[in-house]
Amino acid sequence: MSKEKGAGKQNQPSFKVFGYGSLLWKHGFEFSTKKTGYIQGFKRKFWQENCTHRGTKEKPGRVAIIHEADENERLWGFMFTIEGSSNIEDAKQKLNLREAVLGGYTSFETSFYDEYGAVSNVLVFTATKESDLYVGSMSDNPHDDLEHIANQVVGAKGHAGTNAEYVIKMAHCVRKYFPEEKDEHLILLDKKVKEKLGKHSKSVYSYHEEIDIVHHGI
Repeated sequence: MSKEKGAGKQNQPSFKVFGYGSLLWKHGFEFSTKKTGYIQGFKRKFWQENCTHRGTKEKPGRVAIIHEADENERLWGFMFTIEGSSNIEDAKQKLNLREAVLGGYTSFETSFYDEYGAVSNVLVFTATKESDLYVGSMSDNPHDDLEHIANQVVGAKGHAGTNAEYVIKMAHCVRKYFPEEKDEHLILLDKKVKEKLGKHSKSVYSYHEEIDIVHHGI
């Protein structure tokens, strides 16, 4: 690579987004790098309903958002860096449709810490109480809340697939790629969903070992 080309690449604009949910395995945009790391002070919660990707208006599913937690809590995921004006514009349009228009999410910026200690500013999508699809906790007892969520999950399906598949894939990704994270909410929900699916669960998650989120095309 010539110095001129290298300098041009260094000077081109970049955009960074943090993935902690379905972005872990389904991207839909071109990115130049993907780094493992975490944001602080948040944890996953399945407190947002979904009527498009993983449910319908008649039977809404549940999807993950992030909720404020202890300031030392670490939520692990991937930071995707998109470079170049056209790629950035394409990614922003696709993310806005996927997360905001169809998902009812909003976005904010926070600090991302990679596994080597470097800090970057990233965009994060989540939902707040202002969203029409936000439901929050259904019970003061965490286990009762998860039971309610699991019952809703196993009966929901949207144009992206079953809600159970969504939960199981996410739990698989967290176990495989972020063993440092102890996400009890997700892991217990995954367990409850599989128990409720019973003998039929194998058809939903038997292929999860084949998930390869290293390649851009997934």
